Amino acid sequence: MMKTLLVTATLAVLAAPAFAQVTSAPPTAAPPAAAPAQPAADFAGIDADKSGTLTIAEVKLADATVTQADFDKADADKSKSLSKAEFDKWHASMKKGDKASAPG
Repeated sequence: MMKTLLVTATLAVLAAPAFAQVTSAPPTAAPPAAAPAQPAADFAGIDADKSGTLTIAEVKLADATVTQADFDKADADKSKSLSKAEFDKWHASMKKGDKASAPG
């Protein structure tokens, strides 16, 4: 009886470090702000400087697949920034699958 108790206690002490280890989740890539070929729908969330317009840099932070051609096509007034109305119109067309720079 004493031998069994001693063996069990020894095994518990030796196994304790294995049970105490914390497994970490594998590193994950930065979460995408939007699915490829679709900009994020949250205009205010993309507008990092809270200027009320979006620059190409702000849009690319939200969706790295956006090209300069996509942005220029959406920028109707050629102001080098997108107003909320321009963004909404562009986002609606992106939902339909009309990528501005799609070859064709």
